Amino acid sequence: MNSKLRANRPQRGWLARGFSQLELLTTLALAGIMSASVVPKMIPQAGKSTAAYQALRLADDLRHTRLLAMSWGTALTFAADSQSWRVTCAGGGCATALPAAASCPNPTAAVVDPGHRGPFCVALENGVTLSGPASIQFDLLGRPQSSGTVTYQLSAQGATVATVSVAADTGFVSTTVQQ
Repeated sequence: MNSKLRANRPQRGWLARGFSQLELLTTLALAGIMSASVVPKMIPQAGKSTAAYQALRLADDLRHTRLLAMSWGTALTFAADSQSWRVTCAGGGCATALPAAASCPNPTAAVVDPGHRGPFCVALENGVTLSGPASIQFDLLGRPQSSGTVTYQLSAQGATVATVSVAADTGFVSTTVQQ
């Protein structure tokens, strides 16, 4: 009986008190200051993209195009020029951005990217240029329709910064950054 009475008593000491309002506000203020200085450095900002970042984005978009071709069950064409790339529908039956992807650098009938519901086209930034084949087509199984490995090179200030390759049989995308 005596042990039950002791168990129901409130604890005494530091654990029983909890945090004061001053301690709680100080902790929240420090967390806010730290997050305000760290978070902007983690988010890539438009206009400040490096060539290496753009190479990774090119590789991601090639992978995304391959996966879209497989999930939609239709052939998609990844078309590129020296300043941009875009994805168009090769087999028909795709939703295209209207009016003809006017927000793209080179207006075409780019497909609607389900990720952001806008035209699937990207313009390179900060003097970065792209060289490689004009287009690569992925069939409905995600295989590139090319006889060999397809290679894109991104250059900045006349020097090759990164290389993005697409394997011929599998569509595997690899990236090599020289920086």
